[in-house]
Amino acid sequence: MLHTKDFYQIMNVFEKNAKQLVSMGAQGLTKEAKCNWGRQQYYCDGNVNNAFKMFLNGVSLGKIL
Repeated sequence: MLHTKDFYQIMNVFEKNAKQLVSMGAQGLTKEAKCNWGRQQYYCDGNVNNAFKMFLNGVSLGKIL
């Protein structure tokens, strides 16, 4: 699913909502290099990255139900 149109759409929805829901550090929504995404490192800020992984889990669950 990485680097697909769906993945980028999910990332956009997350970023629109994250500012209200996630406690961000100085890195904020700064993305990691795409080569790190395969290791589940999407954002430089740890809180944001963990929240995005949870968001992805929710999206996956929603697709199966």
